[in-house]
Amino acid sequence: MGIDSNIDEKVGALTSDSNPLKRRRKMLAQHERGTTLVEVAIAGALLVLALASLYALYGTTVKEAKAGDTAAIAEQNSIARIDQIRNLNWYNTTAPSNIATLLNTPTSSDNASTISREVISIYPAAVPQTSPLPAPTPSPSPTPGSTPFFSVTKIGTGTPAISPSAPSSILGERLIRVEVTTEWVTSATTHQRQLSTLISKSGTKTR
Repeated sequence: MGIDSNIDEKVGALTSDSNPLKRRRKMLAQHERGTTLVEVAIAGALLVLALASLYALYGTTVKEAKAGDTAAIAEQNSIARIDQIRNLNWYNTTAPSNIATLLNTPTSSDNASTISREVISIYPAAVPQTSPLPAPTPSPSPTPGSTPFFSVTKIGTGTPAISPSAPSSILGERLIRVEVTTEWVTSATTHQRQLSTLISKSGTKTR
C-alpha cells in the first residue's frame, strides 16, 4: 500500500507539472500565430507600397518619354522650316506673304495635334568685314537691332498672321537672320524650340 500511494503521488505530481507546460505551449502557439499575422500584414503593406511606387514610376516614365518625343518633333519641325526657307530665292525669303505661304506647307515633322504655335521672324544682320579690307573699303554694316523686319505667326491650324501688317521692303538687304520658333503645350505648360540661321543674298537661289 505504501508503494502504491507513493506511485500515485508521483503520477499526480507529474500530471500537475504537465498542466503548466501545456498552457505554456498553448500560449507560445498563440503568440506564434499572432506574430505570423502581424508579419503577413506588414508584408502586405510593403507589397502594396512597392506596387504603388512602381505604378507612379511607370506613369512618370511614360510622361517623360512623351515629353521627349514632343520636344524632338518640335526641333525637327524647326530644322525643316529653316531648310524650306533656304530653298527659296532671295525675293521669296524677304517677302512676308511668301513666308506665310511657307507656314501653310506642312513639314514632315509637322503635327497639328502636337505643335500649338509657329513663328518665323526675319531680322537684320551685320555683314562681316573681310580681311584684308578691299579697296575702296565699304562702309561697315550698322549694328542690327533686336526688332525683326517682320514676323509671321501661325497658331494651330489657323491662317498665318504677318506683323507688322505692312512691313517695308528688305529686298535690298545683303544678309538676314532667320529665327524659327516652334511651341507646344504639355500639362498646361508651354514649351518651345528656337533655331536661327544667317542667310546671305549671294547664297540664295537666283531663280
